[in-house]
Amino acid sequence: MRRIILGLITIIGAGAVIVSGATGAFFSDTETSVGNTFAAGTIDLKVDNKSYYNGVANSNLTWQLDDLPGHLFFNFLDLKPDDEGEDTISLHVENDAWACMDVTLTSNNDVSSNEPELGSGDTQDDLNNNWDGELAQNIQMFWWADDGDNVLEDDETANGQGISGGIQTLMNLASTTGAFSVALADSDDNVWGTPGPMPANTEAYIAKAWCFGALTLSPLAIGTGVNPSANSGILCDGANLNNETQTDGATLDVQFEAIQSRHNPDFQCEECTFDILVDLLIDGRFETPEVPGSGQWDVFASVAGGWTVEWRGDIPASFGLQTRPVIANLELHEGVLGAAFEGDQYAELDTDWGGPSDSGNGEPASVSIYRNFATVPGANYTLKYHFSPRPNTVAADNNLEVKVEGTSLDTTGPTAGGGAISWSERTVNFIAGDASTEIRFTDLGTANSLGTFLDNVRLYQTSCPSRIL
Repeated sequence: MRRIILGLITIIGAGAVIVSGATGAFFSDTETSVGNTFAAGTIDLKVDNKSYYNGVANSNLTWQLDDLPGHLFFNFLDLKPDDEGEDTISLHVENDAWACMDVTLTSNNDVSSNEPELGSGDTQDDLNNNWDGELAQNIQMFWWADDGDNVLEDDETANGQGISGGIQTLMNLASTTGAFSVALADSDDNVWGTPGPMPANTEAYIAKAWCFGALTLSPLAIGTGVNPSANSGILCDGANLNNETQTDGATLDVQFEAIQSRHNPDFQCEECTFDILVDLLIDGRFETPEVPGSGQWDVFASVAGGWTVEWRGDIPASFGLQTRPVIANLELHEGVLGAAFEGDQYAELDTDWGGPSDSGNGEPASVSIYRNFATVPGANYTLKYHFSPRPNTVAADNNLEVKVEGTSLDTTGPTAGGGAISWSERTVNFIAGDASTEIRFTDLGTANSLGTFLDNVRLYQTSCPSRIL
């Protein structure tokens, strides 16, 4: 159709020239819009930091506008009582944006135990425990919305609450009460006092002060702050500390998130609440069901103590004259071959078909046990458990596999058993992919009713879902 129309135009034009001999000039006007474009904008959060340590500018933790990877807000490796610091963080976005912050304590470790520390009454460091320290309990912090001068002033204390809910120990701020999560600017809150999102191409400041000891607020008059070298508005006193914190160490993560506010008027920073010290399995220690009488061991049909029990996939339906139970059994011991790591009982995952009253022996009875628990998609979790080979067995009898949501994350063994139970702790870290997660332990050893002891299974949430910068 398009070719036909163009052809007609050509013919008519030619005819007009032949008949009239005219030039073909008519009144006309042309307007052209060139370079019409669609281009996506950005939500690119940039952060800078200005740090002071004991009233002196600290270039090691000060940087210009940048992304956070490679930068640390805290990196103090030789703390002494009465040490203090102050930082002011500046946030920048290129479009109006909501802003959220999370601070998470990730360890509070005794690290080692020297003579002064033990002399103060502290216990010997547990090498397998990253939460046996006392440092985070003795560092106090206060966070507030600042005007950019690194100094706490009267109008910034929010009646002594700041944005941290008052003066808090690092342990209470970011661990035992869950991550320290703050809505810097969302549809309900704005820490700078102006409702709405963080404006584009402006500087928004938050500040934090810390003290290795007792922190006290002593804010300056409004608008009189210069810098912490002159007066930070914070007082620190470490006189009441003793040697208990020597050699201890604490680590934490600081995360920020910016989210477009346009077309997103009801956004709220989700308060991710969790307790890093709470065992989510509640009872993963095989203390129930209780082994009856004085037999010191017995088998219990699935579900046992909250664990679903399944025969390993290669276990036959019969062995000699014995017939395998349809429902798999979990074998629990109470002192028959030695002490549990925790409590009175532990599990053997190469179990038994009939229990102590059954005369059968050596039947293939390896099992897989699993539990499902509620998780936060994208959050980090740590699974801990204790393994021991069965005493006086060959390595092939003792091999334990751990799967999370069907993915094998750890294998312990093959390990030969000595003359006594020898417990060792294992740790598996993973990120939850869904609102429900399965953990599964399977005996991979030779299926002969001997081997693979398991005890003290624990699960902890260690972070909120990752924030995107």
